[in-house]
Amino acid sequence: MNDQELRAKMRKAMDSRLSGLKDDPWLAQRVMNRADKEEPGMKKKLRFSVVLVIVTVLVLGTALAVALHTDFYHHVFGNETRENVEAHTETHENGKGGTVDDFYPAQEYVAADPEEAERLIGEQVTSEPVIAQMGDHTLTVLSAVRDENALVMELDLACPTGVRGLNYDRLTNEGKGAWFADDAGYFFIVENAAEKMYVDLKNSSETCLRIYYYCVFFEKLPDGESPVLTAAAVTGDSGPEGQVFDPQQIILPACKAVSAARFAAGDGSAIELSPFSLKVCPVPEAENGSGAVVLQMDPGSLERIVIGMDTGETYTVLEEGKTNNTLYLCGGLGTSGQDISMVLNRLVDPAKVKYIRVDGVEYLPE
Repeated sequence: MNDQELRAKMRKAMDSRLSGLKDDPWLAQRVMNRADKEEPGMKKKLRFSVVLVIVTVLVLGTALAVALHTDFYHHVFGNETRENVEAHTETHENGKGGTVDDFYPAQEYVAADPEEAERLIGEQVTSEPVIAQMGDHTLTVLSAVRDENALVMELDLACPTGVRGLNYDRLTNEGKGAWFADDAGYFFIVENAAEKMYVDLKNSSETCLRIYYYCVFFEKLPDGESPVLTAAAVTGDSGPEGQVFDPQQIILPACKAVSAARFAAGDGSAIELSPFSLKVCPVPEAENGSGAVVLQMDPGSLERIVIGMDTGETYTVLEEGKTNNTLYLCGGLGTSGQDISMVLNRLVDPAKVKYIRVDGVEYLPE
């Protein structure tokens, strides 16, 4: 039984178990009324029994929710399917007969705590599969969660004759992510977002790739609105005749946004922090003497981002030339084109964050 079938079976079983309670909201009151007619000792026993039943149902419901989402937490935020990476340099051909050196920063992953994750984002995690057919390739969205600035998904990309057209390896996972070949015959993308695709090398096969999709929105997606996934089969080639697309737009059920806390600095800039994403919003754009817009911050110029917890522990999100503990980072966002958003490589409780320091500028909770 695969993950999708297991989720569906568990959800159906739970719905069946609890349907009677939902249909009869006065059941507990009727039991209590019956107890009033019994002996005092019996009333105490029945009342205790009713409380025990209610507590048991709540505990089982919470446990089932954690069980349904546990794989998702471990896969997309934890270290179950990925290993820490030491900083290293790789030499590649530059396509001009020479070579170029590419630097890959260190990455450190930590284990996800399913119960803590459920408390922070569990109510917003989707568990109903969403399926898109792209020619002979099938894309299944297994689970997803979002805030107003970012979206994270767990996907399966399958083809009975073998998945083709997606270029991936260990280094794409460490770098900018997997990418579609020109002759892939399909593509998929979240509208109005920039993304990275991480292919789980441990849980993938020739006929089915497990993909973790991390993206940030160009502009805020308000709570209550749904992200849109465009999936398309592609025929033809990229020559003079062009390609023929057969797109379908799929409304993802992740309409509930995880809330974010806001942190402010003395210069008027701000940070929005959710349990899994961080957005830096610089001071309003300025103008130089010629009237040209001056960007206050560039992703390439970021040197160090540290999150300080109220326990005294620190989480180094980014350190130029050394460490990159983000799953994806992108700049040029927002209506002004100055915002920088990133998906963190672990879950953080914003309520327990004491400060966020960006290149020496300290941001405190508002």
